[in-house]
Amino acid sequence: MAQDKYRHAEDEYFKLRGQFDTGRITQESFDEKLRELMVQDAQGRYWMLGADSGKWYYYDGAKWVQSDPYPGATPPPLPDAPAATTTAAPATVPPASESAPLVAPPMPIHTGATQAQRAIPWAPILLVLTLVILGIAAFLVYQNRERLFVVQPPPQITPILPPTITRAPSPTALAALPTAEQPTLAPLATAVPPPTVLTETPIVLATSEPTNAPATNAPAITLVVITTEPAATIELPTLLPSATTPPTVEPTLAPTQVFATATHVPPTATSLPTCPNGVCVTKIEYFPDAPKRNQNVTFTATFLNSTGNAVTYNWLILLYDPQKTGNNKGFGESPATEISIPPGESKYTVAYVAVNGPGGCKNLYMHAGWKVNAFDKPLFPDINGEPVTVYFDVCP
Repeated sequence: MAQDKYRHAEDEYFKLRGQFDTGRITQESFDEKLRELMVQDAQGRYWMLGADSGKWYYYDGAKWVQSDPYPGATPPPLPDAPAATTTAAPATVPPASESAPLVAPPMPIHTGATQAQRAIPWAPILLVLTLVILGIAAFLVYQNRERLFVVQPPPQITPILPPTITRAPSPTALAALPTAEQPTLAPLATAVPPPTVLTETPIVLATSEPTNAPATNAPAITLVVITTEPAATIELPTLLPSATTPPTVEPTLAPTQVFATATHVPPTATSLPTCPNGVCVTKIEYFPDAPKRNQNVTFTATFLNSTGNAVTYNWLILLYDPQKTGNNKGFGESPATEISIPPGESKYTVAYVAVNGPGGCKNLYMHAGWKVNAFDKPLFPDINGEPVTVYFDVCP
């Protein structure tokens, strides 16, 4: 039906207008897409929606005239009627009976707001400003709630006690235990009276009869003498508690994230080859052997300085993706670290997260270089003049 193409053009116009008002497309793109929505009716006239008003206009051969393209609407005004918006460039309109279509007319001039006003989405800006003002007002009310909404406490009644009644102070719990160490008290020795030990010592009493008198059957008289012997002293422990020093608990340090660092290994005293380029990188190592995503990887480069003097570089590790076009597409780089390379052989390390985020295994290779600026990052050669290349995989 003829009405479908007009409704389709209106739907597309509102989509484009929303994208333009929110800044997702430019004015040039909006005007170009709006021109593509131009509709030609059965009489050969071109119909188009106004860029700002969203109303229908038809081109009468010299200017754009506002009207309604739907069947049963009010007939369009005469060509000499005042138009809502006109353009300076007329176009030739052949009779409706000719089969050739009209020449594409120029775009109608934007009506209503100017270009600068259309580029500013006032409705979202006003909405955001309103929300900000409301948020600030709510915050101020919350901060001053005690002064705005004061609740008077009930009067306190102090009881009067008779003079003969005394009140003992209520026990108060200690807020915190004293932390000072108490001295350890040695047990006190308590003297215990020795027990009485009874011993029997037989004593035979002599008679006044001569020694040669005949023996009689009378039993001899035994005298028991009770003596007291000293007993060993027993020390009893006292009931006084002894204060002991509590064991010291070493705090456990939580693991911290390893940041990019550079570590210098002193040069060795063995004879070394000569680097024709002055400073070379002879080897690159990495740890761990199977690095993971979102994990710090430590890269160690072995430097050879044949200049006889210390040389300063802002060195770094450059990573490349061999699957990209040209096999030299940069994938990432470590933080640049300034080092002073002494004469002879030395090692420096740098650690950083090589691959971030989820995903599968990533095949990469690395070079050692130095940073001159954001766009100039030369590579260290080896003793043969080519940079050292090391391949490795980073997996989940």
